[in-house]
Amino acid sequence: MQDSIWFRTLDEGERQPFERCDELPRTAEVVIVGAGMVGLATAYYLVRCGLSDICVVERGGVLGEASGANAGGLWFAHESVELGAIAALNRESSRLYEELAEECSFGLERSGMLELLDSDEEVEEAAARAERLRIAGFRVESIDANMVSSFEPSLVIKTSGALYYPDEGHLHPAKLASVLLRSLQGSGVRICTSVEVDDVRRELVTSRGSIDAKIIIIAAGAWTPLLTRVLGWEPPIRPVRGTLLAIGPVKKTLHHTISAKSFYYWQLASGHVAGGGTLDDVGFRRGVDPDATAKIREEMNQLLPALRELPTECAWSGFRPYCEDMKPVIGAVPGRANMYVAAGHFRKGIMQSTGTGKMLADIIVRGTTDLPAEAFRPDRFACSPAANSPQ
Repeated sequence: MQDSIWFRTLDEGERQPFERCDELPRTAEVVIVGAGMVGLATAYYLVRCGLSDICVVERGGVLGEASGANAGGLWFAHESVELGAIAALNRESSRLYEELAEECSFGLERSGMLELLDSDEEVEEAAARAERLRIAGFRVESIDANMVSSFEPSLVIKTSGALYYPDEGHLHPAKLASVLLRSLQGSGVRICTSVEVDDVRRELVTSRGSIDAKIIIIAAGAWTPLLTRVLGWEPPIRPVRGTLLAIGPVKKTLHHTISAKSFYYWQLASGHVAGGGTLDDVGFRRGVDPDATAKIREEMNQLLPALRELPTECAWSGFRPYCEDMKPVIGAVPGRANMYVAAGHFRKGIMQSTGTGKMLADIIVRGTTDLPAEAFRPDRFACSPAANSPQ
């Protein structure tokens, strides 16, 4: 398991599903490569569609990469700057999370978000953006500088105002994964960890043997192009390292997620205050950069000086799968029958996992989806152009 705050705050019962490793089958109706949240959600919705002979393979552990190293943010309105297909995917993902929360508990909180604004120019731009978001079906309000302190009394910073997103929230990714794992394992889905995938051209060749699969789904995040390049198709997805940290636990300090000038901050149900969100273009270089954590603590200390003297409980990093056009890649792999991909969600993987899993399950089982899948079609990348740098 990753040493992130998510795994540190699991109880023993919640850890148990992560510890199970099934025997690799020789045949399967569906094999999903990748046991991050997108892979687990896809398996979950395939089961809901009536499939059961499903195997999920993962080269490390469940939630071992980006899905276990994120903020658990559900920022459906804030991340819907592109008001077409992305907004539709975000709205559907939000709806599906509400459905899921009615069935089980995974730390879902709709506590809202405050996006702090630093200048009159930002206030003007944000007001126009808020109007576009409202037209797209999201709730967002502009609040003046005097109201910010009433929303968050612990904040000590001068602002020009803020945008308030009342429906934004967060969840506990590891608790959600634990719930999904129990459901999948109870439905007969095999979860096979510590399995390296070597080839996907004909059958799925792994470090523990081959699997004859009718359908292969690649949900390997930033590693996806490394698997598909043998097919002559390499989507422009690459890793961008993000760093987060947590302190505490402390008494109630933050009531909302705070989107500040450089990073974002929130408080877990455990009392830990967490923050971060760096963008480090360093390839697959692992580790936590002390300069990154210092920058996060510097801004956190400015916002919440009462926490200044508290040590950092833990810091962690993960590789976000950045796609050059800032849209995920979801659907059939070009030129390959019965092979699909779901990757390239960048910082929205947890948030969009339910909508992505449902969309892909519908495409595979029903042959169609109610979401605007055209915008996410993998064949929009016919070759492998060099990816641009993230903005």
